Amino acid sequence: MKITVLMENSAQDGLIPEHGLSFYVEYRGGRYLLDAGECGAVVYNAAKLGVDLSQVDKAALSHGHYDHADGFNAFFAVNPSAAVYARPRITDPEIWAEKEYIGVNMGMFCRHEKRFDLAEGPRDLAEGLHLIPDQVKHEQSLVAETSEGLVVLNSCCHAGVVKILTQLSEQFPQKPIRAVLGGFHLMGKEGVPTLGPTPEKVRSIAAALRDDLKVQDIYTGHCTGGPAYALLEEELGDRLHHLTAGAVYEFAD
Repeated sequence: MKITVLMENSAQDGLIPEHGLSFYVEYRGGRYLLDAGECGAVVYNAAKLGVDLSQVDKAALSHGHYDHADGFNAFFAVNPSAAVYARPRITDPEIWAEKEYIGVNMGMFCRHEKRFDLAEGPRDLAEGLHLIPDQVKHEQSLVAETSEGLVVLNSCCHAGVVKILTQLSEQFPQKPIRAVLGGFHLMGKEGVPTLGPTPEKVRSIAAALRDDLKVQDIYTGHCTGGPAYALLEEELGDRLHHLTAGAVYEFAD
């Protein structure tokens, strides 16, 4: 299994960063896209990284926020057929933050409505590759079964990364959590501590990931926030890795 980060708040030299997230996943011969960032720069980054988005077999939307969904407009221009699998409430008009609508661009959605495959799930993109809904009404995880355990991608973990992984551990009781990738939504877009949990809470999250869930590798960034990331790093050491556009991670299928 190979995961290429196409979009993140930070980027390697020569790539475009934006407040968004996008993963290109190669799994057992299939090619998948999870999220597409916010403005279409994902297409540029993919080309620079040698990723041919026209060959993506299936795509998925982790949840109904603009910084994960709106880049699909550009994706559809280069890929004429891949469906985007999402939960039905991605277009819920109640998706607001501090009186600002942060949901899917409805013009984009209406133009390409036939490309979206909406269902509650759980459902499979391929054998061993699952979309699992969580407690947030429009959010889902992409879960890959590998020989080393589960590789979980949940782009913002609004329901809480510990809660999400605990639920998955119960659904796959014989599978350890090999890795989790995504933002943890701890301290806001600009990393402002008042928007998220206390330092003590962040440390307790790290302890649960390390000691209770025994996650081997944690890849995070995007909405985790700089102060939270620093606290996680103190607790998790070399288990923690910072997501950035251009990074490539490989796991045994």
